[in-house]
Amino acid sequence: MNKLRARSEDEKTERRERLLESARRRFSLHGYQATTIRMIAGDVDLTPGSFYQYFDSKLEIYRTLSLMGMDILEAMIARCIEETFATASDRIRALAGAYHRFFATEREYYDIIAINHLGVREFFSDLKMVPVIEKRTKALLALIASMIDDGIRSGEFRHLDSWKTAVTLWGIIDGVLILEVKKSTGFVGVSLADLVAHAVDMALAGMESGRRKER
Repeated sequence: MNKLRARSEDEKTERRERLLESARRRFSLHGYQATTIRMIAGDVDLTPGSFYQYFDSKLEIYRTLSLMGMDILEAMIARCIEETFATASDRIRALAGAYHRFFATEREYYDIIAINHLGVREFFSDLKMVPVIEKRTKALLALIASMIDDGIRSGEFRHLDSWKTAVTLWGIIDGVLILEVKKSTGFVGVSLADLVAHAVDMALAGMESGRRKER
């Protein structure tokens, strides 16, 4: 009896994982609104009604994938900043590189976190989802702000509002990635990695203290 119960639980876990894989692909390909529960369930040979044995709604599975994507991004950033860097600028460049790698290697999760829910009122009215995503995004921005504060203290950066600068810097990086989403980088003859690096270098140049510029 215990073996049968364990097997049943294993099968249920496997189906749940397959539903998540299907939803990740579908949301990335079609967006939130155009993806249906019938599509997601059909990919794993389940009926729409069976879907509700695993998730309460389409929004819940989207919420789950968003948090999974945030976990991956945060882990990639944490790994990259474990290293020792000579300057705050180098640390910021490493973080930007991690975000670009997340975009390049986990594109479906990037689309879910950053793109597919835009304009969807249902998502932004979700009291379970929005506060969690906002809290984790603010934690990431606080990490960038702390790097900027380190640069200010060391004399590498001029005195500026580290929080506003962190938000702006993240927006610059995201803006370059959005160009790739819009298929607007292929014809310019510059790789996305180079564009991200150049954007960060331009931002850092504007942050430099006069003392550093004189060197």
